Amino acid sequence: MKRLKFQKAKCIGCQLCAQICSAKKEGVICPSKARIDIETSYDDGKLVYHDNYCILCGICEKNCPTGAIKMGDYIEVDPALCTACGICVEKCPKHVVKIREEVAVICDTCKGDPNCVKVCPQHALTFE
Repeated sequence: MKRLKFQKAKCIGCQLCAQICSAKKEGVICPSKARIDIETSYDDGKLVYHDNYCILCGICEKNCPTGAIKMGDYIEVDPALCTACGICVEKCPKHVVKIREEVAVICDTCKGDPNCVKVCPQHALTFE
């Protein structure tokens, strides 16, 4: 299974990944609503990266009591089965599963063709 990979040394902190993600998935350019979260900050003058994105570990799928989360070539959440119980949110080791409008949302790598990878000007994100 292909996964997103992040190379900190190449990232310039432009947030294009989060902008395209929120635009495509939420209909608004708002990085805080993106399903990928790569932020930069400075600590003692050094650039620090906080990279949170789905690593496809499968813990959310294994713990979903209704079977709403399925992993194949990418993660899918069936809104008809999701009860927004939040167990997937609690169990996610990367803290990237969110509940929005009573449904769990997780990066689905744009169904195997991630837009964040396409727009990254430094190729800090890859899908391999």
